[in-house]
Amino acid sequence: MRMLIPAILISLSCGVKPVPPPKGTFCDPLKKERDCITLDFRNEKTILDDKEYPLKSSSILNYAFSAESVTYDVEVLNENRIRIIGTDGSQKLFLRLKEKGERKKEWARLWQVIKESLGQ
Repeated sequence: MRMLIPAILISLSCGVKPVPPPKGTFCDPLKKERDCITLDFRNEKTILDDKEYPLKSSSILNYAFSAESVTYDVEVLNENRIRIIGTDGSQKLFLRLKEKGERKKEWARLWQVIKESLGQ
């Protein structure tokens, strides 16, 4: 058991390529009315006010899109937080909405990977 944890950490750090964050709906937590944006980083799509815009990647954590003559830079702070800065001077922090049962799915997937690595 003592050797299992270092072996898993070494195997994860060797040859693993960075992956864009998963798709999610992010909302401004400071507004009573929901001001939300849906970002699909892997398919390079942005949905803002029921309109779809192309999302361009400059790195694994930095993206940009243009809507109504304003260019927005999207900075991924972590899996659940993004910062959007517009060329019009606007800056907002958005938090990802959690889907129902999402945590259970993540733990089930992790447990399955562990079982497969142990050969069970």
